[in-house]
Amino acid sequence: MGGRLGTTRPGRLPLRGGLPGRLFLLLTLVGSLVFLSQGRAEAIPAFANGQGLSCTACHTTFPGMTPYGMMTMMSNFQDLDYRKQRQAFPLALRLQVETLLANKSHPASTVAQTLSLLGGGFIGPHVTWYSEQPIVDSGFPGVTEQMWLSWNGLFHGSNSIQVGKFHTPFPFMPAHGWTLGNYLLATQTSGQNSFNPNDARWGVAFSGMTKNWMYNASWLTNSGPVGDALDYSPQAGPRTLDLNLSYGGMVRPWALGAVVMKGTAPLFGSGGAYVAGDAFTRQGLYYSYQTRAWFVQTMYYLGQDARPDINVGATPFHGAMLEIERDFGWRNHVLVRYDVASSDTLNRQYILDDAYNFLPNLKVTGELALQPGARPSIAFAFDWAGPFQQGKRYLWNPPVGARLVSIRPGSSGMAGMAGAHQAQIAMGEHLVAANGCSGCHGATFGGGVGPALFGIEHRLAPTQIADFIAHPRAPMPNFGFTKPQVAAIVAYLSSLDGGRGGMMPILTTKPIPGHDAVIVTVRFPMTVPKSASIVTSMSMGGGAMHGSTTALHQTSDPHVWTARIHFDMAGPWTLRLNYDGKHLTRTIEIGDSR
Repeated sequence: MGGRLGTTRPGRLPLRGGLPGRLFLLLTLVGSLVFLSQGRAEAIPAFANGQGLSCTACHTTFPGMTPYGMMTMMSNFQDLDYRKQRQAFPLALRLQVETLLANKSHPASTVAQTLSLLGGGFIGPHVTWYSEQPIVDSGFPGVTEQMWLSWNGLFHGSNSIQVGKFHTPFPFMPAHGWTLGNYLLATQTSGQNSFNPNDARWGVAFSGMTKNWMYNASWLTNSGPVGDALDYSPQAGPRTLDLNLSYGGMVRPWALGAVVMKGTAPLFGSGGAYVAGDAFTRQGLYYSYQTRAWFVQTMYYLGQDARPDINVGATPFHGAMLEIERDFGWRNHVLVRYDVASSDTLNRQYILDDAYNFLPNLKVTGELALQPGARPSIAFAFDWAGPFQQGKRYLWNPPVGARLVSIRPGSSGMAGMAGAHQAQIAMGEHLVAANGCSGCHGATFGGGVGPALFGIEHRLAPTQIADFIAHPRAPMPNFGFTKPQVAAIVAYLSSLDGGRGGMMPILTTKPIPGHDAVIVTVRFPMTVPKSASIVTSMSMGGGAMHGSTTALHQTSDPHVWTARIHFDMAGPWTLRLNYDGKHLTRTIEIGDSR
């Protein structure tokens, strides 16, 4: 969460204090083995922990983003499930250690690139927050990397106003930046003008998206510590108006974007006194194409500084890059990039990266960097983000503290069904719940950001449903399900409204706004039962908290039974339908009473 456009920054901190580089690497290896022994992690916190999502839902190799992850990040996380997130432990850590191999131009070094504390969540259903605070940082220790609030859902859409310190809005930033080397066009500066899109800056932004469009307008100031947030003097640093617009990328595999920036930067004389301002402009065109296996992006960037330094006239600014990434499943990612940038200096580089994920949140990246007139540079980086455990979530109860709970499946099925099919549906329900499908498709799968899944077996053949799951279309993420898992999910989704044969009861719920209650309606398509009831329960750690037992009553249609059920707290509840010695279970989300 919260990646950068590359991670190589000046002034790295070597590992000192009596801990030699070899010993540190040995401890890193031991730590890796410890993490590997925990089993495959399913997500990278803090937001993924709250949603119970697989990390591959949002990330290729972290912090690189999938289309769904980019949509989530660019919407300031407002598409996430508020009820789930507010129960989750809101903090996480990210560690990156980088080793640079020696050549004739520089000695070997091992540096603590970053150890950052990440936090995020909701303040009410319409306000999200995020913070990234380095504990150890190779650039500027102690300087807040990000800290913002976002007021979401404006104008009855995905629009938001973001205030604080956030990444400079840029067509590809920071959606795909996982290499060790920077994007030159994002870090190149001109004379005394320190503005570059690689920095996070204090400011205010208005942004939003539709099915095909993304747009952003922001006013940006300093990139320094918290005290700079309220320093509005033009002498304190660059002031920039940034406009972004892009089309595609969500429901299409390609995206086309444009950015326009206009600002001023302070100029200082030899004695350090403020002399004048440098008026500058930046414009760029961006194109990307992304499939499950390939990602291609390119950008052309240009502009001009009216007076980048004392006694220097108007100076043009140019930059371009072409990047191609190949993903071999979730474990291996190979990337090649060429980029060039020029202002008062000219920089060119060729980058080759290979990232191998031991776990979705534990990886090693190797990079070969070539520059004209320089010797090849080879570096390796170890990255970890966590904590997270497979099939579990870290929840947060302030009086008690953090606790680890299991994502427990309901015992979905029908007593009269064949045992194998019943077990398959139960597995499918667990996979759907554990991977947060309701976040896009709705709590009752009636549709949301994604299409309705309720009754999907009447619209598509089982092979078509399986194909959509195994080969998803953007922005739906690729969860990497196996064939048996896909078959289980198809069986579960096809059972939600009685199945293709119409043999199973159809259980639906209707929320009652403003109350922790629902109306449950059950249609028995075949034999009408003698009696029926609903038993509620909520998973709590290793056990379950039992709620109430409510009898269902027939309506004017003898095949339709209904009841009003009350809940005493928000969260995921299991509804168990009991009828004539048989049962059926469904999981629903109950919100609070606000």
